[in-house]
Amino acid sequence: MTFEQDIKNLRLNKKLTQQELAEIVHVSRQTVSAWENGKNYPSLDVLRELSSLFDVSFEKIIFGEETMTEKQENIADTITKDLSLKKRYKRATLLLGSVFMLLVLWVVILTVGYQKGIDVIDRFNPFLQYTVGYTKLPSEKVIRPNAKNRGYWTRWFSDNEMGTEWTKLTLATGLNPGVEDPYVMAYHKGSYVKIARIVPGSSVNTVMKSNVSAITRLAYSKNHNNLSLNMSSNDTLNNKIHFHQAIQELVVE
Repeated sequence: MTFEQDIKNLRLNKKLTQQELAEIVHVSRQTVSAWENGKNYPSLDVLRELSSLFDVSFEKIIFGEETMTEKQENIADTITKDLSLKKRYKRATLLLGSVFMLLVLWVVILTVGYQKGIDVIDRFNPFLQYTVGYTKLPSEKVIRPNAKNRGYWTRWFSDNEMGTEWTKLTLATGLNPGVEDPYVMAYHKGSYVKIARIVPGSSVNTVMKSNVSAITRLAYSKNHNNLSLNMSSNDTLNNKIHFHQAIQELVVE
């Protein structure tokens, strides 16, 4: 007998409807109907379930015989190998998909960390490089080492002499130990500050001082008439962590 005749007889002997058999082996009723009409055949896993359900040998389900000829054995081996390959491809696909999703998640975390100024994330961001930024040391009212902020303060730093790279950093330096015209030099990567030092203004070049003066006045003062502005409003600057446009004083005093 053919497979379609066998599977139908086995179902009827078991007194099962097509719908009941479909639910047992987790397929649709239309799939069972296709089997019995010879339009389709079940997978190897489903064949094993049918063999167990009807209590007949695997060979009987596939070939209608209890023993297999050499040709039938080769067919069965081919089916088994194909199924094994499919499982391997499925595992490899899942693995590659998982790796890809992890890479995407990693890039998203690094991007969000940079945009939000999360120093812990920036510290381990391989796409960021360390740079040296400068700013004017704030007054003692801003630093307040004994306050709840433990002496941490936030200011815009100029990261290059061209006046086109700026980073808003949060760090702690302590009060001025007596340095004349104090500036802060920060060695940082993104928002992560590895080390910061209070240095005298005499050690900072004139162009960098001009940049620091420009960003300080623009961010914290209403008087910035002497600045060449190539940017949006002050409120926009307050909401940023990084800025990449030219801010520079026209006249260096």
